[in-house]
Amino acid sequence: MFEIIGLCVVFIVSLLIVIKSANLFVDNIVEIGAALGISHVILGVTAAAAGTSLPEFGSALIASLGGNTAMGVGVVIGSNIWNVAGILGITATITGIIKVDKKSISRDGLMAVITCFILIVFMVYGYFTKEYHISIFGSIVMVAVYIYYLRFLVKDQEKEMGIIQSSKEKINDKKEVIEGKVKDLPELEEVKEKKKSSIKKKSIFWVIAATLGLAIGCQLLIFSADSLASTFGIPEAIMGLFTLSIGTSIPELVVTLSSAMKGLHDISIGTIFGSTTFNILIGIGVPAFLVNIPIEPLSLYFDAPVMILVTALTLIIIKHNGMKLNRYSGIFLMLFYVLYAFLRIVVLA
Repeated sequence: MFEIIGLCVVFIVSLLIVIKSANLFVDNIVEIGAALGISHVILGVTAAAAGTSLPEFGSALIASLGGNTAMGVGVVIGSNIWNVAGILGITATITGIIKVDKKSISRDGLMAVITCFILIVFMVYGYFTKEYHISIFGSIVMVAVYIYYLRFLVKDQEKEMGIIQSSKEKINDKKEVIEGKVKDLPELEEVKEKKKSSIKKKSIFWVIAATLGLAIGCQLLIFSADSLASTFGIPEAIMGLFTLSIGTSIPELVVTLSSAMKGLHDISIGTIFGSTTFNILIGIGVPAFLVNIPIEPLSLYFDAPVMILVTALTLIIIKHNGMKLNRYSGIFLMLFYVLYAFLRIVVLA
């Protein structure tokens, strides 16, 4: 009994360490990048894309390197299903509505669906070639696709900034109309003209400390989760799909819900779709380059298809509802997740 309580305490504490370390890492990396003269556009894209997904990535990587590969894949796939069905469902239900920009659907949402298909393609390839794991070639492709996606995002944002700046110069007499779009331009111009400043030793210290925190926290997280799974006879895949995936997705839940409540709906949707893309292409792509990531038949036939289904279904609902998720859509998504959890844990386990 005391052993179980101790493991639960270790699980909770290590989860808090991982989340806090991820926040410290992102905040101080941004400061170091700014000191080196790296564009805020690039920093924003990379930090926003990876920041909330560091707990999932760290857990999946440590689990895979430690031999708990089923748990590692489960964290990624489980997190993506939870992010879309659970987090968006909860957020839409509480806030009543999440408005979505067309670009979030046509670019980020579509990329999330494509990313899911890329994973399934390499899962199918590994299964039918009887290798039964994600190949190194698949790993390279995943990482390369993510790098290309980041490059595309940076160019797209730079293009948008150029259009806004041009509009600012041409329509000075209508400044109030576009004030919301150009209010950050002076800051961007200042960053471009600003000379490189010295890097604060404090920032370097916190990046190193956060990296160690992530490594130690994820190791403890996987150890406690693995021990609890063994104690209660829970399969590693189930532990990864639900307990770890929901726990490590707390940053996405906080960011998505708080953004939606403040009316920053694009951040809410962008966080979810961006995390889905990062979780697969980096969360599976990087570990697959280092160790064999096995392909379980049930993950191929059920979990991965559910991940694609809920992602694509959410995009369809958003388009059908006039580029928004309302409270009814949120309730539907939450019920979808409950049904998935029931089938996976009770029926198919």
